[in-house]
Amino acid sequence: MHISTNILAFVFVLSFLIFFHESGHFLVAKLFRFPIEIFSIGFGKRLFGWKRNGTDYRVSLVPLGGYVKIVGLGPDESDVVAGESTPVMQGTRWQRFLVLLAGPAVNLVLALLLTAAAFAIGREVPKYLGEPPIVTMVDPGSPAEHAGFLAGDRITTLSGNPVSTWEDVIPRLSLASREKIVVEVQRGPESLNLVIVPLPKTKEQKQYDIGYTGLSPNVPAVIYALAKGYPGEKAGLKVGDRIVSIDGKPVVLYFQVVHQIKEATANFAEQGARALDVVVERAGKKLTIPIVPRKEGSDWRIGFTPFFETVKVKLAPLDALRASWTENVRMTTAVGQTIKRMVSGSGSIRQLSGPVDIARFSGDAVRTGLATLLGFMGLLSLQLGLLNLLPIPLLDGGQLFILTLEGIVRRDFSLKLKERLLQAGFVFLVLLMVSVLAFDIAKNLGF
Repeated sequence: MHISTNILAFVFVLSFLIFFHESGHFLVAKLFRFPIEIFSIGFGKRLFGWKRNGTDYRVSLVPLGGYVKIVGLGPDESDVVAGESTPVMQGTRWQRFLVLLAGPAVNLVLALLLTAAAFAIGREVPKYLGEPPIVTMVDPGSPAEHAGFLAGDRITTLSGNPVSTWEDVIPRLSLASREKIVVEVQRGPESLNLVIVPLPKTKEQKQYDIGYTGLSPNVPAVIYALAKGYPGEKAGLKVGDRIVSIDGKPVVLYFQVVHQIKEATANFAEQGARALDVVVERAGKKLTIPIVPRKEGSDWRIGFTPFFETVKVKLAPLDALRASWTENVRMTTAVGQTIKRMVSGSGSIRQLSGPVDIARFSGDAVRTGLATLLGFMGLLSLQLGLLNLLPIPLLDGGQLFILTLEGIVRRDFSLKLKERLLQAGFVFLVLLMVSVLAFDIAKNLGF
């Protein structure tokens, strides 16, 4: 059932964003009276559509993008997908520049509006993300412990950039897998600089190349979900149970549970596994549930995820716009960080999401609610706009870069040169897409 929902959600989300992107090109081209042959949602064979004033408005077979065939714009992605070249240039250089810029610009504006709409409707967000980044616990043996972090440390800067909440900290460290990050912390009256190297630890973190630090925010030891078939579910744990102690040692936070399980299972390899007494609070009563953890790699697990206390953020229209601006600036920084790591070779292609991931995320967003869906679409629109501004031939940014160079030298480059650059960009993007898709499938199959 989820697969069909994911596919339908994916087609809707992508078609919606591509429609507005191509509409940006279309409307500005119309403004400057550029002839427009095709406005297509999707690539490949024409499925259906209509023709009006010389333009073929169509829906095509492959719903993974779209294009506008503008006569006189010069060779661009429409020449590759439509199978024709446009030998005659039209309009001035600055007009062509604005036509190309309009698509990504619409996506960036749309990202601002969609995210603002999500805030105006009301979004459920984990409470701890908005709290000051004060470390409540350091996971033993973790990168944070090796870096010298202590419980009570307040994180003030990452690589020289000020941070004020866990929402500023967690994404930056997660995206910096295997990278040295200088973290300034306030410890009592003194400030210290610590160097941490986030490393993937769990299977999921390795699949997506997400860095683990061992820094723990304030997450209570309340069960939110139980992994099917794991010892916790089989022994009788229930969603909503608050874990009070593990093997006689009291716990309050989720990460204390993880630590106590590690301590209690430290000698299992030599002495064999045994049941741990897990005391939970349920409906005002305390219950003792013996559970034999299950070994996974070097860890022993009972199989549950914690409850992240949420708060509903619902803002007035102007406040929603301000919050949306802040959120989009933060996400733009995250996208820039990812691109920088890719270019430098320190990043992994596993951090990029392909159609399988996007379909799954789209389906999850649809099932969660309108605010979540709008927020996800805003994020995707932002990424679409930013990535299209990269100076890669075939993308809008590549064409804008060429037009900028032509403006500097005050002459147009030959069509032959532009077509060669276009072909090179096409090959590069196809290879990138194939690689992303391969890793996308592998991640979702558990590899």
